[in-house]
Amino acid sequence: MLQFLRGNPLFLRYWISTWFSEFGDWVRNMTLMFLVLDLSNHSSVAVSTTMFFEFAPIFLFGTFVGVFADRWDRKKTIIYSNLSRAFLVLTFVLALYFQSIVLIYIGAFLCAIGTLFYRAPGSAFVMQFVPEEDRKMAASLRQLSISTMLIIGSGLGTTIYFWLGPVWSLIINVLCFVISALLVHTIRVPRKEDISIKKVTKGFSSVWGDMKEGFQFTWRTPIVRSLLISNIPFGIGAGIVNVSTVFVITEFLGLSEEVYGWLIAIQGAGMLLFSLIIGKSKLSNTRLISYGMVIMGIGLAGTVFYPNFFITSSFIIFFCAGQIAFNIGMSTLLQTKVDYAYQGRTMMTINTTFMGFMVTTMLLTGWLHELLTIQPLMLLGGTAIFIGGLVCIFIFKRVELTRLDVQTTVET
Repeated sequence: MLQFLRGNPLFLRYWISTWFSEFGDWVRNMTLMFLVLDLSNHSSVAVSTTMFFEFAPIFLFGTFVGVFADRWDRKKTIIYSNLSRAFLVLTFVLALYFQSIVLIYIGAFLCAIGTLFYRAPGSAFVMQFVPEEDRKMAASLRQLSISTMLIIGSGLGTTIYFWLGPVWSLIINVLCFVISALLVHTIRVPRKEDISIKKVTKGFSSVWGDMKEGFQFTWRTPIVRSLLISNIPFGIGAGIVNVSTVFVITEFLGLSEEVYGWLIAIQGAGMLLFSLIIGKSKLSNTRLISYGMVIMGIGLAGTVFYPNFFITSSFIIFFCAGQIAFNIGMSTLLQTKVDYAYQGRTMMTINTTFMGFMVTTMLLTGWLHELLTIQPLMLLGGTAIFIGGLVCIFIFKRVELTRLDVQTTVET
């Protein structure tokens, strides 16, 4: 790892910038969650509605953002999206001043659009200065930064909110995004010219044509289509879990809501550990994805196996192994099997599918929680991901057999 970072100083700079961006996201997310709980008298419907507005833009605008991510300069898009998210923190300041949950919904929605423009060009941007043979290591280190920020961000975000208050949380959020933008600004890379999209073409019909082309590429490429399908059950399970985890703490375990941040920190520690281990795995990327989903499903269902914090934490760590395997496998496949010119559209098409199922499930989970206990909800989420993993094992096997048949035919 150290040898890779020494040999890739531009990636090192980008990697550090992602730490600040992820930390800023976590500080904001923890602040919003506790603000909504305080303003709504601990309403699960209000929590699920906030999360819906945080993720809905990915479903609504993801494919359009993917087109522009492939058209625009990747570096500038990342910088401006960071700065826009810093500016939008003003919306939460106003929400705090007026004690308005509606303003929190609006701010969460707008920040999510900024996050879309931040994430969409990231894969192609890395491809500009990381050679193909090193991209699995780059994906592993990217996951490592996410895991590290999970450990630091959730715990510190909770601590900052309860010790210093929401105002300081929001100030730190702004600083993180600004520092991330400045670090990316210092990265000097040549722009790739082998892009199939004609950037001079303007108008809605042109955008629609590029988006349609991205859909067709995603669906007609077997390995990418398989990734698309795998994200459907994962989205359903993730939607249930994202809303319900805080209630596992307060209802199933009977602990205070402050413990939520520490459970997320435990998750981050598990992800950090498995990022180091799985990044060196010899398993194929397709197996990392399908086996990872099976492990995630078991881990999530196990969080409500017995009302004990240590047992729940153990299953969370088990879940982390599957999540890291899934993330590294998918990121590496996208950066090695998808042409540079289609990176933004392919990634956002997959993300849109995932988020579409996730936000729909999230919106329903708040009401389902009013009717059911937390246990059947978590079991439902884990089962959805587990079954999805089994389906993916079958799908990837068929794709591999088809590829081998085609290769044999060509050689013959």
